[in-house]
Amino acid sequence: MFFFDLHCDTITECHSKDKSLFDSDCHISICKAKHLDRWVQLYAIWMPDEHRGCDALNYFDAVYERFKNEMAENSLYIKQCMNSQDLDDCLSQGKAAAILSVEGGSALAGSLDRIDYIFSLGVKLITLTWNASNELGYGCLVKNGGGLTAFGKQALRKINELKIVADVSHLNRKGFWDAADLSSAPFVASHSTCAAILEKWRKPSDDKYFSLLRSLDDEQIKFIADTGGLIGINFCGSFLGDKGDDGFEAVYRHMSHILDIGGEDVLAIGSDFDGCDINAELAGIDKIPDLARSLERRGMDKKLLNKIFFDNAYSFFKAAMS
Repeated sequence: MFFFDLHCDTITECHSKDKSLFDSDCHISICKAKHLDRWVQLYAIWMPDEHRGCDALNYFDAVYERFKNEMAENSLYIKQCMNSQDLDDCLSQGKAAAILSVEGGSALAGSLDRIDYIFSLGVKLITLTWNASNELGYGCLVKNGGGLTAFGKQALRKINELKIVADVSHLNRKGFWDAADLSSAPFVASHSTCAAILEKWRKPSDDKYFSLLRSLDDEQIKFIADTGGLIGINFCGSFLGDKGDDGFEAVYRHMSHILDIGGEDVLAIGSDFDGCDINAELAGIDKIPDLARSLERRGMDKKLLNKIFFDNAYSFFKAAMS
């Protein structure tokens, strides 16, 4: 099976809890992925909202060092890809392909020069905010937040120039539409779900309110699809539905809605492995074939499943990294 995942927090988990990428109880490990014939994984350096300024820079550097060490220690099995040729070479050699990303624009600490720096390290995607505000804009949990800041708009232009992919997961609605107006390249929602499905299927609760803020409405889904972007389905239990729901059925509901609104080319996977609570049937990269089989039983054909699980994201990043 081929698998391309737009988002995980595994490297942050390895750093914070001193776990091994090769073999651990993380959702993702090289050993757990041995059943995959081709595997491309975006590894996010997650920037907690409490880190700002110099503290954010130091935190980023520490997690990046862990990423670099894991790539070196596991070089027989996995390689960081800096461009599209690396991606092809890596997969043809039978290795897993790693793409570095950053979850949270606080890693820039308000400096455009930092974009050049993270680009030099091989960062190919940046999630503009996490849940709170930062120098670029306002996350989904900020009450009465504005759109992108003046620095955020400058940063987005430079991100576009360097062909780093902008990611709007976690960004508030105003920031999303600012990015839509300003971006000269397609962007992604790397790990998100559908507000319309949550409105229908989630029971009323404070957690539902957060889940709705973190999800995409139909207008956003259509915009991303119409402009050639990607939406990665997030496996977080509360973003799919209520705790105890059938995770496979919940994923199917969200995928079906995106297919109805945006078509086949926009849909991908953004698991959020090692970054959230995930229902047991989905909780690990070793469960991916089970998910694919469950979707096939629900009527999705193999061609569509290949697009969702690999082809759409592969085509997008081949172009972005060329």
